[in-house]
Parts: sequence; structure tokens; C-alpha cells
Amino acid sequence: MVTNVESDILILGTGGAGLRAAIEAMACGDSVVAVSKAPAGMNNATVVSGGGFRVAVRGLTPEEHLRDTIIVGKRVNNRRLVEVLAREGGEKVLELKRFGVEMTVGPGSISVGSHPSLMGLGLTKPMVNYARSQGVKFFENIIVTKLLVDGGAVVGAVGYDAHNDQPIIFSSKAIVLATGGAAALYKRTDCPLRTTGDGYSLAYEVGAHLRDMEFVQFYPTALAEPRIPPYLLGGSIIEKGRIINSLGEDIPMKHGVTARPFVEKSRDLLSRAMMIEVLEGRGVDDAVIIDATEVFSHIIEESFFATTTYAFFRDKLKAAEKPFRIAPICHFSMGGIITDEEGYTGIPGLYAAGEVVGGVHGANRQSGNALTDIIVYGAHAGAAASRYAKTRNHVRVESTIEDELRRYERLRSYDEKEAIDPQVVMTKLRETMWSKAGIVRDEDSLKEAIAAIVELNSAVTRLGASSGRMMMEVLEAPMAIKVAEMICQSALERTESRGAHYRTDYPVEDEDWLRAVVIRRDADGMMQISTEPI
Repeated sequence: MVTNVESDILILGTGGAGLRAAIEAMACGDSVVAVSKAPAGMNNATVVSGGGFRVAVRGLTPEEHLRDTIIVGKRVNNRRLVEVLAREGGEKVLELKRFGVEMTVGPGSISVGSHPSLMGLGLTKPMVNYARSQGVKFFENIIVTKLLVDGGAVVGAVGYDAHNDQPIIFSSKAIVLATGGAAALYKRTDCPLRTTGDGYSLAYEVGAHLRDMEFVQFYPTALAEPRIPPYLLGGSIIEKGRIINSLGEDIPMKHGVTARPFVEKSRDLLSRAMMIEVLEGRGVDDAVIIDATEVFSHIIEESFFATTTYAFFRDKLKAAEKPFRIAPICHFSMGGIITDEEGYTGIPGLYAAGEVVGGVHGANRQSGNALTDIIVYGAHAGAAASRYAKTRNHVRVESTIEDELRRYERLRSYDEKEAIDPQVVMTKLRETMWSKAGIVRDEDSLKEAIAAIVELNSAVTRLGASSGRMMMEVLEAPMAIKVAEMICQSALERTESRGAHYRTDYPVEDEDWLRAVVIRRDADGMMQISTEPI
């Protein structure tokens, strides 16, 4: 059985960007369907975020926000996109109050959510509720694997409903990709494991161009204790504690990392310094040490995040008595689809917003800009998709649909004796990306990563699924492998170090590299790499 769904606008992704696009398109009078691999508003980067926005309010001017974003991005940002972000950020984020989002406004910042581990839920939950109240239809637990094209324009999508264990076809006049980044391609990540870069692959396959895929941000200070979630650490723990290697050397001091707060101004440099210590044998179980005993011994319980968080560090980690392990963790993808200020990808009918888009953040993202980005450009993409949809009629492309449906059938009728578990493939991919294409790279490691990716790609033909849930994993794998190749090929092309991209064989920033590395698919289906001036 195959389900058919028709709408004016199809939104892929229900994080902040997708929800904001859906709300905007609905307000323009369109019928809107929003699709996600998880329950609406859940299991995405927005919901696990800290709920903080960097915006031009209360003393921070748009000009200052623009300047800071480009400085942090190492000057390879798309300036036009940053100008819109800085100019509209305050207004667009404050507008979220209309959708039921509660917020606290401070100097240059806005925060949502009331509990440290659920801050992002303070954004997605009210937005999902508001979108439902306005008539947005949500389709959950679905992976989209192919965009449908007619006459060069995107006219729908085909995917698999993991819950009902059957294919599903979406017919639409316009599509907004809001599928997030690809941080879950790395062994250590604070993003949900479904964050594997589907949107990059989907856009690439229909001819969209991508940029900056080599720029992957790592958050430097995440817990790395066995059998404990990799919580992100900041504030007084990091600023007043001592980050040291196995020899007791102060790592920031040793590597000249001075810009504070570390997790806001030195994410790339501190992550790099810590990983160099690990790779050169001065780590502890692939991590380094932080001695925050003095910090915790003087902390007043009521002032430390929340009593449950304090109790965790006091009782579980014994942080007031002994040091504990921390290590960098993959956090954000700066690269992505090339769009204009309205989210248009250059492919008629296809728009994009949020982390799936490249150019806003350049080589390194400023803290707080991710959530501002998804709200500003979610609204833009939703409105632009609506304008386009009003000029179109529905089209159905039977032959393309049938090709994909036959692929699904082959995956379900697999040979158990010959099949490879998709989790084995993804584990190998994540380990490869972490060790060969992570924080510290060079030509040899990147070529080794690409060779491993080619080998994994050959294994895709032996994947098979015995259930709907397993089908999602099987269908995710080839798209993830393609995105991993994009990251590695782009990193190999950029022969310098800039922002989050660090190569030991080209360790300095090169003025000649004020360019974007651009990826596209040629007529023969081969990946092409080029560079373009900023």
C-alpha cells in the first residue's frame, strides 16, 4: 500500500526552521504539510539546544552583530545573508511571543525554556502547538529519500513511513528543506543520531549547489566520562577550572588560547588544542582533564543551574573532590546549500532554511546565531515558497516514483545471509569521520577517509531491512555516506586552516583562500568541486 498526500507547501523537518516556515506559509493562505523523521518538534538540533539567541536588542546594534558574526566566521560568510540576520533577528525572534513562546530578553540576547536540559523544548513545543492550531498537518516517523522533479522544477517527494511500514508520496507546489545539519556523522556528537545530513543529499541530487562543507564546528568542552551522557559544559566550570593534559600542563595556556569565554569565542581553537594533546599521546582515554574542584567546593547549590544538575556533579562525578574528563564533540555544520536571502536554492520550487543552508556562519559560528538563523530564514523561506506555489499547479511524476518504490521493495526482500546491518555501516562511518576528517586533518587522513567512504558506499547494495524502523536506518545510510564524502572532498580542496577547518599540513590562514568551496553534481552524476570568490 502507498499513501498519497497533497499540499501547496511541503516542509521537510520540524525543528525551528521548519516550524517557522510552516507557520509563515500557513499565514499566506497555503495548505501546509510538515514531515519529520521523529515526532513533530522532537529529536532535532533545536530541541536539544540551549535555547539562546544572539540578536540586536538591548544595546547590541545590527551593525555590531554583523561585524561580530563575520569576524567569528573568518570573513568567508555570505555578507548579504548576515546582513539580513543582523537586521531582522531582534524583530523576528521577539515575534515568537505570538506563537506562545516565553522568553527572557537580555543585552544582545534572548533565551527561551526554563530547564537546563530542555531549553530548546521551550521553542519547539509552543511552535508545534501553534502550527497545529493554524492547520499545519504533521507526518511523523517518515524519511524522505528523493525529491520529485518535472521540467526542472521540484514537484514533490517520496519517502518511507517507518511507523506504518509503507511508502508515502507527497505532491506539492513548493518544498522547504529544513532538515538540519550532519553532526551525527561523527562518533561524538551532542546532536540526535538522526541528524545525518539528509537535506544536503536531497538537494545535491536535484542539482542544487552546496558550499563550505569542510567547516564543521566542534564544541570543545563536553563530558567524556564512561556511561555518562556527553553534557556540554560552560560558565564558571570551564572559565575557572583548569583544562589540563595527562602531564598536568594547562592546555589553553600551552596553545595560546586566550579569548574568553572559551565556549563563545574560542570553540575552534580550544577544540583543536585539546585534540592535538590527545592525538600526540597526552590525553586520558581519548579525552583531557578538567580540574574544577575549587569551583565546585565554593558553589552555592541554588545558584548552579538547577539543584538536580548540581547534585549530578556533586554525587555522580564527585567534582568537588577530583578532576573529570572532557573532550570536544561535534556540534554544528556551517556548510550547506547555497541560497539567496529568500531561501531560494536555484532549483525552481525548492527552498531551504536553517542549518542545511551554507554561507551564514562562514568558517565558524558565533554562539547564539544558530537559533536566530532558523527563525529569520525559516520565515523568509516559508513566505518565498508560498509566493512561488501560487503560480503553480500540482504535477505527478509516475516514472520517478516507481523507480524509488522498486528500490524500497528490493530493500525489504533482502537475503538475511548476505545483508549488512546498517548500524555497522554507520558506526564505521562515524569512527572514520572522527579520526580522519574531524578536528585535526591533513591530506593523508582525508584521503584515507575518502577511501573508507568509497568502501562503505559499495556495502550499501547489501543493506536490507526487516522492519519499518530498520528501513529508516537503511535509507539514511547512503545519504549519510554521500554527505561524508562532501565534507572530506571539501576539506581536501581547502589547503589552509580557517575557523573550524584545521589542517596540520597547511596550518595557517591564507588570504588567497577568501573563497568558498562549492560542490555540485554533474550530468553524469559525478561530484564536482570548485571555488568561488566570497
